[in-house]
Amino acid sequence: MSRWRLISLAYCSPYLVSNPQFATWIKYSDDLSASHPAREKTTISKLTSYFGDEPLSNMIIAAQRNPETQVLATDLQTRQLQYWLDNKKAPADVFKLLELSKAGDKLLENPLATAWLSYATNFKEKTMSKVDESIPILTTHYGDEALSTILIRAMKTPSTANVAGKLHNEQIQLWLDAGKRPRDVFKFLALDKAGDKLLENPQFATWLTYLDDFNSKNTRISRIAVMTNYFGDDKLTAMLFDAMRSPSTAKLAANLQDEQIKRWLYTEKSPRDVFQFLSLSKAGEKLFDHPQFMKWVSYVDDLNTANPDKRTSLMSVLAAHYDSDGLIKMLESAKNVPGSAKLIRELETEQKWLAKGTPDAFFKQLKLDKFDDDVLSNPQLKTWINYMKEYNAANPKYKATLIGTMAANYGELNLVSLLDKATHVKDTAGAAKKLQSELFQRWMQKGWTPEYLFTNVFHLAQEKDELFTNPLVITWGKYLSAYNRENHGKETTIWTMLAATGVNIELVERMVGKLPSDTFSMLRLAEKGDDLLASPQFATWIQYLDDFYLTFPDLQRTMMKTVRGHHDDKSLVKMIISGMKVSSTEKIAKRMERELLKNWNVSRKTRTPDQIFEGLDLELAGKTLFASPFLEIWIQYMATYYKQKPDMIRTFLKYYDEDELFQMIKTAKSNPTTEKLASDVEHALSLYKKN
Repeated sequence: MSRWRLISLAYCSPYLVSNPQFATWIKYSDDLSASHPAREKTTISKLTSYFGDEPLSNMIIAAQRNPETQVLATDLQTRQLQYWLDNKKAPADVFKLLELSKAGDKLLENPLATAWLSYATNFKEKTMSKVDESIPILTTHYGDEALSTILIRAMKTPSTANVAGKLHNEQIQLWLDAGKRPRDVFKFLALDKAGDKLLENPQFATWLTYLDDFNSKNTRISRIAVMTNYFGDDKLTAMLFDAMRSPSTAKLAANLQDEQIKRWLYTEKSPRDVFQFLSLSKAGEKLFDHPQFMKWVSYVDDLNTANPDKRTSLMSVLAAHYDSDGLIKMLESAKNVPGSAKLIRELETEQKWLAKGTPDAFFKQLKLDKFDDDVLSNPQLKTWINYMKEYNAANPKYKATLIGTMAANYGELNLVSLLDKATHVKDTAGAAKKLQSELFQRWMQKGWTPEYLFTNVFHLAQEKDELFTNPLVITWGKYLSAYNRENHGKETTIWTMLAATGVNIELVERMVGKLPSDTFSMLRLAEKGDDLLASPQFATWIQYLDDFYLTFPDLQRTMMKTVRGHHDDKSLVKMIISGMKVSSTEKIAKRMERELLKNWNVSRKTRTPDQIFEGLDLELAGKTLFASPFLEIWIQYMATYYKQKPDMIRTFLKYYDEDELFQMIKTAKSNPTTEKLASDVEHALSLYKKN
């Protein structure tokens, strides 16, 4: 039969396959191909050339529905699939050619689905392409959730259960490889619609396995957190209660409830809320008999241990659900419950103190909760401390602390500021330092590392180039030292900590070098002129630097370098002399004098005693030399750092001849105010002459 005869038969399509002459042509073409395999195309190749993939596939599919042509059509389809495989036609294209894209929810009930799945498997073996696997293609067509629904439904039908189960497992593996979130997979598996029988749903076990596998490769996700996201605490708790009544799910439900309680602890659910979640509000007088009551008691104890600043007594919650008579009846009824005697005594004690109020309530009653830098000197504080001690003695489970109560009422940052200021006040310094130490212990008990405090509490990582001008950095440094003392073997340094928090170390080193000058400018001290020492801001500046360098001794810098950037020697000496005459500035003036002499000594390689002498205009003093207040400081410098007194005389003789100097000494000795100074110079002169 010629090609042209076949084409004429095609005009009969879609009834081509049912035409008796078509079967004759098939046999003729097969024989011809067998006789001349090198020259002749295969039958299916010829048909594809004549009609194209899609029209030919459509004709074959139509013929398969006709019992009279089904056998021939099935044979042709087998040949067509092999032809596509030989030519590496993508499974996604074959899916469409087999009209499976129109199959909808009944995909696996379609006989062609089996043929396509086999084709996809063979294609993978031939090409090793994961992109062309069946599940990725089906997911592209249906989406994760819809495909999962189709497969789960098909798993319930005996004729499709095996293939659906296999595909479902492949789908789950694909989700795992793609890192699909467990909360999304929960929805894909329709578990959000499972209702009260969630734990009995076969897909729930599948999801739990998925979650375990996911957690082994990623940051751990709590299964109870996902379930709570969909059902909420109240409904999920009720579902777990129901599941605990069924032998098949009781153990799993109990484990999940334990996880749920741990999550409540982590999220700090209030004892009142948990009382409600556990349905204890419906227990009435039989509260102690309720199977969840002791779990609630343990929860409150654990929550109070983890949050000592926010303790909640059992009785404060019970009082919200029972009136006075109800509490009495409940406690009387509880006396018949074995092993409840100790708890009842504790509750009766709490009931007595409930009327008086907790330490926190009394703290507020005394208005101590209103933030005030002077709270440590407030006489009411002593009243509260006495009350706290009495309360703690009666309620050892709910012990309050001053530092915990202050932190709860003021917040960490306000408390740090308050204690920092109080350490610099004579009357409160001792108490403030003790409380600061307790605060550090509290942070360590909470598991706060120096890195956590730096980043999450003080937010110092955001300060960048203003890091070391923030007063909080001093408290942080003190905590770093305290943490190192308490964590032997885990000690760290400021540099290690800063590097761990992502701070640029080179930038930090530059900042430390600029710290004195930056804070000097920030306090506008350059504008104070000769009144610098009398300025309160100058005392603040020195105190800040002292605290900083005491905390970070390896970052030590001198303050004098900064001050000298704004004042010359003569100006500084004038300020020192003036400052020593006033009681309020005498101490700081002496400090400045020591720093100045130290600075002169440090720079002795570049600034000789002669140059300092000239800087103070002492070479121009003439006969008034010994009356000059500058001379005394210069001589003090020489006596401190130049032990050989002749060195001092050499400078004198550079600017004054020996007779002139001798006459000035004689005159100065007759004046009581300069007598000692003149005698010292005279002694040095005699030593010089002997040499």
